[in-house]
Amino acid sequence: MYLIGSRATKIKADVKAKLEDGPDPTKPDGNRTWKQVLASSLPGLVAALLYRFGAASQLDKANVVLSLHPLSRPLLYTSLGLNATILADTLASELGILSSLPPLHIITFQRVPPGTNGAVSSFGTWASAFGGAIIGILQVIDLLIENPACRTSGWTWAGELIAVGACLGLLGSILDSLLGATLQSTYYNVEDKRVITDASPNYHASTQRVEGVKKIGGGIDLLSNSAVNFVCGCIFAGAGWWYGSR
Repeated sequence: MYLIGSRATKIKADVKAKLEDGPDPTKPDGNRTWKQVLASSLPGLVAALLYRFGAASQLDKANVVLSLHPLSRPLLYTSLGLNATILADTLASELGILSSLPPLHIITFQRVPPGTNGAVSSFGTWASAFGGAIIGILQVIDLLIENPACRTSGWTWAGELIAVGACLGLLGSILDSLLGATLQSTYYNVEDKRVITDASPNYHASTQRVEGVKKIGGGIDLLSNSAVNFVCGCIFAGAGWWYGSR
């Protein structure tokens, strides 16, 4: 997930640099910070540890098929919900900004500059569903390697993981946009026509009514991008647990 997201960040980085004032993705310090990584991975780490020392550990203690363990399916879908949401949002942001048409604000449906919090595009929406499906595919591959029972159980479970991953990724990206539209502020530099991201060294100065910078989008300055990712990840990790427990 991290490698795919980092690669997406570097696609047409020169074009993105003209649209957003933020870290240079082509330089080492342009990669994701430890806060972003932690916010995106902490719930998944907890699920992975519970899976390893709970469900998976039973394979060694008794000849129990992994899929029959009561924690196995809920934890698998918890991880799917989290990682699908995070990768979906990353691809929607990093690829959607390259859309040929200006995005629409998810609440007002007005055209806004690329990079605006709460902005959506058709290309970004498809990218988010694709990102969720990628996570589902990776989980299928991992289970085929890890659990021999999965290799003789048909392919219905695999199709379900991929389809649910795509749906959770899409819904997670939509929620991310809604939170961004309402609980994040977006500042726009009128002179160089770039959105100032909260990772930019100029962001905090922009909040103090700097000449040539205006607030757009209508959101309040409550959450950072990392906080939005954490909230969305937790919500859809919970959604994955709910689905897996059915």
